[in-house]
Amino acid sequence: MHLRFQRRIPIVPGFLYLNLTKTGISLSVGRPGFWLTFGRGGVRVTAGLPGTGLAVSEKVPYRRLKKG
Repeated sequence: MHLRFQRRIPIVPGFLYLNLTKTGISLSVGRPGFWLTFGRGGVRVTAGLPGTGLAVSEKVPYRRLKKG
């Protein structure tokens, strides 16, 4: 059995959240439909259509950000 833990704490509701998971801490910034999540391994960019459940997400490692 797989145990998952995730807690999202609003710092500025609707804009800035602190995310706590079993493996670490991250910070999410954005609005419904577009989010940037800054975590241990890099930045995750997520764009979607609010209310539909449709979204696309891509992780950008920090080392790739430094190059270009």
